[in-house]
Amino acid sequence: MRLLRWLLVTVVSAVPAGVAFAAGPQDPGTSFALNLTATTTIIIIAILFFVLVLPEADRKRMGSTFSSLRRYAIAGRSVDAEIPEHVYDGIRELDNRIPPWFTTLFLGTIVFAAVYMASYHVLGNQPLMIEEYRDEVSTADLQRRMMIAREGAIDENTLTALVDPAALGRGQDAFGKYCVSCHGPQGQGVVGPNLTDEFWIHGGGVKNVYAVIKNGVAAKGMISWALVFTPRQIQEIASYVLSLQGTNPPNAKKGEGEAYVEPAAGAAPADSAQAAG
Repeated sequence: MRLLRWLLVTVVSAVPAGVAFAAGPQDPGTSFALNLTATTTIIIIAILFFVLVLPEADRKRMGSTFSSLRRYAIAGRSVDAEIPEHVYDGIRELDNRIPPWFTTLFLGTIVFAAVYMASYHVLGNQPLMIEEYRDEVSTADLQRRMMIAREGAIDENTLTALVDPAALGRGQDAFGKYCVSCHGPQGQGVVGPNLTDEFWIHGGGVKNVYAVIKNGVAAKGMISWALVFTPRQIQEIASYVLSLQGTNPPNAKKGEGEAYVEPAAGAAPADSAQAAG
C-alpha cells in the first residue's frame, strides 16, 4: 500500500513538471509560466505527501499546529474586554488586540520605505523615474538612428511614390493607427481634409504629402511626425495616401483647397516645403 502511494505521488508530480520543462525557456513570459508551473508542482507534491504518505498521527499533529498558527495570525491571542462607558446606541466598543498579521504588514511597509529611500535617494543605486525616462529616450533615439542608417538616406528632391504592395501595406497600417482620427479610416476626412479627391490645401503629389507628414501643419493642429516615423516610413504613408485618390468613399468631406495636377516630367518641381492637405 505504501508503495502504491509513492508511485501515485511520483506520477502525479512528474507529469506537470515534465510538460513544463520540455520546451525550455524561450522568453520572459515562458520563463514566468515555467516558474509558476514548478511552484505549483512543488505544492502538489507537498499536499500529496501530506495526504497519502504521512501517518495519520503526524497529519493530525501538523494540522493542529497549522490551526494554531492560523488563529494567531488572524485574530491574535486577545480576549474581548468590554468597556461599558463606550457603549453607545447599543453598540459596544471592545479593546481587542490588533491582529499580528496587520502589525507585521505595517512594520514591513516601514522597512520597505527605509530600504527604498536609501536605495533611490541616498545611495543612488537605483535610477529615479526621470532618469529612467531619459535613458529610454536615449535608447529610442539610438534605435531610430540605427533604423534610419539601415534604410538609407532619402533624397526628398527626387522622391517618388511607392507602388510596392508590401510598402503600401505598411503605410496603410501606420495610417490606420495614427491618421484615422483626423482623416477617417478611408481618408474621407473628419477634422482633417478629404484625402481621396483631387483638391489639396497645400499642394498634392508625393513630395508635398511627404513634407506635410514630416513637418506638420501647426496652424491646422497637425503635429510633425518626423520624430515618430523614419523617412522611409513617411514615404510609405505618403504613397498610401496618394493611393486613395479617386476611391470616392461614402460620406466624403467636401473638397478643400485647389485641384492639383501632377507636373509633367521635366517641369519645375512643386514646392515641397509646404504642408499637404
